[in-house]
Amino acid sequence: MKKLVFIILVAAVIAVAFNLPARILQPLLPSSIYLQSVQGTIWQGHAQAVRYSGKSLGTVHWRVLPQCLTKVSLCLAVKQQLPSLQSAFILHWADYWHLTELTASGDMKHFSPYFEDYRITPRGHFNIALSELQFAQDERFIARGNIEIKPLWLVSVMRLSLGDISAEIEPATDPDLGSVLQITNQRGHLDLVGDVQLTPELSYESQFTLMPNENTNRSVRRILRYLRGYKKGAGVQLSFDGQLHPIAD
Repeated sequence: MKKLVFIILVAAVIAVAFNLPARILQPLLPSSIYLQSVQGTIWQGHAQAVRYSGKSLGTVHWRVLPQCLTKVSLCLAVKQQLPSLQSAFILHWADYWHLTELTASGDMKHFSPYFEDYRITPRGHFNIALSELQFAQDERFIARGNIEIKPLWLVSVMRLSLGDISAEIEPATDPDLGSVLQITNQRGHLDLVGDVQLTPELSYESQFTLMPNENTNRSVRRILRYLRGYKKGAGVQLSFDGQLHPIAD
């Protein structure tokens, strides 16, 4: 009889645990994450409106993955959606943000704030596929995968196409230094080669070379000659630095 009562109690506890409403999550989350119109359970549910550090992420769905529970850990399959920004990833329980199988796509307008100092407006559509992403500001930034922009237009006094951009990102040789992007392009008004160093503090330093090609018209060639860093026969050497944020505006 005692054994039967124990089994019934355990089953009841499990049943309650698996049906805990998702709305109880809000008090448990960091103050930077706000959920609205939450439905489902803590194991599988969605929020119609999610904000992270004041920025809208739109609708977010989540589902606890059973394979992680067998390892006495926790991971969630997460899908996020805005009209011009969608992503999906597996979020692993850790003291820092640890994502795997990350895919994202959206409009380059989400990165416009990083171009404002140069009076440039970016145009294009980006696709991200990262097998690994770990970050905790001032502590770590480790990423591995590929980023594509097809095509990238820079709009200022004139419209300049850099064509299809491909960026391979890998951890730096010294993990304490963050990660490095190697960037190239195809079918643009100029040839582009460059690299970007991303530090654990999410600051960046970049070096780029712009070279004329068969698609470079007279107007673009004329502008190149007046750019700082121009060297005849070697194109233009450009460098940029700044600070990134986990979520672009």
